Amino acid sequence: MSNIQNILFRYRMKQGAQKIIVYLMILIIIAVVVFPFYWLITTSIKFEGDMQTFPPIFFPARTTFQHYIDVFVKSGIGKNLRNSLVVAVSTTFLSVLFGSLAAYSIAKSYLARKFRTGFLVAVLVIRIFPPVVTTMPYFLIITRLGLYDTLISMIITYVAYCLPFVIWLMLGFFQEMPHEIEKASIVDGCSVWQRFYRISLPLTLPGLATTSVFCFILGWNEFLYASVLTSQNAKTLPVVIASYISDQRIQWGPMTATGVLLVIPVLIFAIAAQKYLVRGLTFGAVKG
Repeated sequence: MSNIQNILFRYRMKQGAQKIIVYLMILIIIAVVVFPFYWLITTSIKFEGDMQTFPPIFFPARTTFQHYIDVFVKSGIGKNLRNSLVVAVSTTFLSVLFGSLAAYSIAKSYLARKFRTGFLVAVLVIRIFPPVVTTMPYFLIITRLGLYDTLISMIITYVAYCLPFVIWLMLGFFQEMPHEIEKASIVDGCSVWQRFYRISLPLTLPGLATTSVFCFILGWNEFLYASVLTSQNAKTLPVVIASYISDQRIQWGPMTATGVLLVIPVLIFAIAAQKYLVRGLTFGAVKG
């Protein structure tokens, strides 16, 4: 009996040690991920004199919200916040709409095989190009169309950049959808649009949620096109943050306050879409 008890005791100790190691690793990873956000928030509420002290102040004893007041009152960042929201939401909606339609058409073989293959290759090639390569062509086209420094130019550019990603991502979700559901809807007399809108889209909500989150993040955080295609009227938050950096000094207070405002909408959107991200692809549509 004593030998069995010793073996069980050693086994439990080994299991306990493994759990402790796993928990420690998880805590370290969480600390590494969360600390930049914590530092961003604490810096945004520090006084100017406490931002560049050495050693750094990790837990500020005194705080101020003057930086947030300055960015809204003095800088008028409300207009830039509205521009970012309009561009990000419009980009997400249009990219997911047109990209889903294209992916569904390709996945369900409504087009010739050679055309589908060539189209996917062309879309992939377009997505391979880095944004800096297409910046000047976009600038010349937008300028000649008279759309420079407008929200429409930003939305068109971002939708064109997001569409290849949406098509390839949604293509996998539509291809994995059970064919029995599609055949049953055809028997019931559903048209192509009805099959797409009433059957396929509800069954691919996890894919739509994932795609929407990525498109929203791209439209919300993109800096290169925004800095080239805008000057005053259509300026977004990433461009505003960059303006706080000059050859003379860095305005840490307004920059970190604007950075906090930049993070909040993305977190809200991701949390709102979380319930769809964890669902199954068909959430029990095929039974028996």
